[in-house]
Amino acid sequence: MAPFMSQITQTISTLWMLTTWADMAEIGIISSCVYYASLWLKKDRDKNLLGYFYAYLFLIFATHSLQLTTLSSLCLLFSPAIIMLFMLMHQELLQHNFVALKNVTVSTHTNNADWLSTIMKATLTMLAHNKNIMILIEHTDALASHTTINDPLDVPITSGIITLLFNALYSSEYFCWISSNGILRGINTTFKASWHPGAYQTNNAWVDDAVAYTSKTDCLILHADAKTHQYSIAHNGIITECLSMEQAHQLIKKCINYKVPIAKKGYSHGIPKQESFSQHST
Repeated sequence: MAPFMSQITQTISTLWMLTTWADMAEIGIISSCVYYASLWLKKDRDKNLLGYFYAYLFLIFATHSLQLTTLSSLCLLFSPAIIMLFMLMHQELLQHNFVALKNVTVSTHTNNADWLSTIMKATLTMLAHNKNIMILIEHTDALASHTTINDPLDVPITSGIITLLFNALYSSEYFCWISSNGILRGINTTFKASWHPGAYQTNNAWVDDAVAYTSKTDCLILHADAKTHQYSIAHNGIITECLSMEQAHQLIKKCINYKVPIAKKGYSHGIPKQESFSQHST
């Protein structure tokens, strides 16, 4: 065992002495390309593209080591075609990138320390008044080119704003668009390309649009049924049904990596100083 290890150490030392800075640069560039290509292929959930990629690399090295010059040349010659084949097989991720050509910057600073809890509590009020609610939560993929807003707002989500809007609604269904940084983008929102243009006639009609848009972007759609008082969430093209308000709340937090900001000392927004002094004195 000792002579074998000594031989390996001597071989490594010899190779290291023969290695130049140009070799190190080439090794670094090629290794980086292989690493990021592996990460990209790993995102495909339908096919084992990463395994095929490693198998192709192994075939190149094996033919070269065994001095099979014809096969080695063919592997290198057809490598551009193999790359195009991987891209075509990896069409789900490519479609995701083409649907959302722009990204939005998610800010962690909002006027409401916990806007998600404000939204979830307001949905209970809507359900109590027999109103279905559907909320489109935009995350990092921009959805402006895929939606139509009859009433654009772009205001921070606060308890007062949400209560005012919910109480002013007279229709039996409510569809709003918010962003994951706590901004209410607008109400009475519709998808430009929809399976059910105009309105969703049945309780399950929203599923078609939800699966289509959440499969191609990282948005999330929340649906609350006034008849059953149960929640459903669409994310990554998967519909999770029969959720309670608390379960839906926790699942949304997980999907958008939601973190409640720590409240700073001092007066909170919208609270008069006199009220704060009186509460402090009591």
